[in-house]
Amino acid sequence: MAGVLVVSAVGVASTAAFQLLVIRGLGPSDYGLLASFLALINVASIGSAALRNSVAVATAEARRRPVRRGPRLDGSTIEALVLGAICTVGVLVASPLLGSGEVSPLALVFAALTVGPYFLFARAQGLLQGAGRARAVVLWSTGAQVLQLGLSVVALALGWSAVGVLGALLLTSVLGTVGAAAQARRGALGTGPRAFSADTVVVLLLTVVFTWVTSMDVVLVRGGSPADVAGAYAAAVTVIKTILIVPSTLSLYLLPRFVARRDDSSMTRLGVAVTLGITLVASLVMVGLVTWLGDVVAAIFGDGYAQTAELLPLLAVAWIPWAMAQGLLIRLTAASTRVGVGALLVLALVQWFGGKAALPSVETFIVFNGAVGVAVLVAFLAAHLHLSRRVPGGGPQGTAGYAHAPTAPGPDADRHGEEDGTP
Repeated sequence: MAGVLVVSAVGVASTAAFQLLVIRGLGPSDYGLLASFLALINVASIGSAALRNSVAVATAEARRRPVRRGPRLDGSTIEALVLGAICTVGVLVASPLLGSGEVSPLALVFAALTVGPYFLFARAQGLLQGAGRARAVVLWSTGAQVLQLGLSVVALALGWSAVGVLGALLLTSVLGTVGAAAQARRGALGTGPRAFSADTVVVLLLTVVFTWVTSMDVVLVRGGSPADVAGAYAAAVTVIKTILIVPSTLSLYLLPRFVARRDDSSMTRLGVAVTLGITLVASLVMVGLVTWLGDVVAAIFGDGYAQTAELLPLLAVAWIPWAMAQGLLIRLTAASTRVGVGALLVLALVQWFGGKAALPSVETFIVFNGAVGVAVLVAFLAAHLHLSRRVPGGGPQGTAGYAHAPTAPGPDADRHGEEDGTP
């Protein structure tokens, strides 16, 4: 786990450097446009995050209860190809959401082409994560972040602006996909022949809708506020959203274990409590940092970002419930539960229409979005408590199902995978 945290820290630093680079290199207006493109990519690629989770769950379940795999494409490959194609088209169709202004056709093409490889990359990472190789997953993610930073430096140095940055993202996604898929293939990892099972669809829905509601704020502000205000908001929320890396990193370690011991309610409750505690502490640290150092952050961003410092403290508080909800999402994903999906869909609609009504006042929008985050957290807590009442108490029954599965690797094999990330 320590190694995972160290490598994750390098990834966080690379991502922060990338954001600082493009913020200073492009200026508020151009950065606001790039941030909207990135938000569209994230929204279109939320299926890739969902796919990684569903593949990780299916892989962990296959190690717990072996499934037959066919000689050709397994179900997760089919899912990656289908979802990638659909979401690529989605980026092209959704481009009018970027609002007024001239949008480069080449930038739109780069953004759309970036989506497809994300799904194949996510599939490979899901296979590795489900096999307990958390370090391998983080190494590939961090490697992609470092490469993205390096290519973006080159693009901006050559004067290619936002189009060049999007091209760097496209190249990074292709190279990362090739490497991660090769490692997963060497490990002979797979999920079984069936695509889009009931559990897979539930996990996809949970992750897709949650990622939607944590990504669409930038698009909403871009469409409902002046370009310079939208750029200042995008810069501020980019800093605040780094807190989501905490539950994301914990998910790499906890998700396959929640699946393997899903009948052990005591272990699950402990894991959820630890996740929420760590996430809350990290969120409060973020509030303190941006409150005391907000002006420094704005100064680092450069001219034109004075409003960013004003938005940081309010944003930090508003995103505490979102970060904690993402921590609970690990538990709901491992259980492949339908409980909470309906509430999340309703709240996504509330966020969309309520957010539009709150704008163009960015401060009002931030408060409203924070309230939606509280509602999501409450819904997830209710779902977790509902699941806990249904599952028998922990003890030997829960752990024995994992320890004595016919072909499941023993504890030493799991530790080996986590320590060195090898297949």
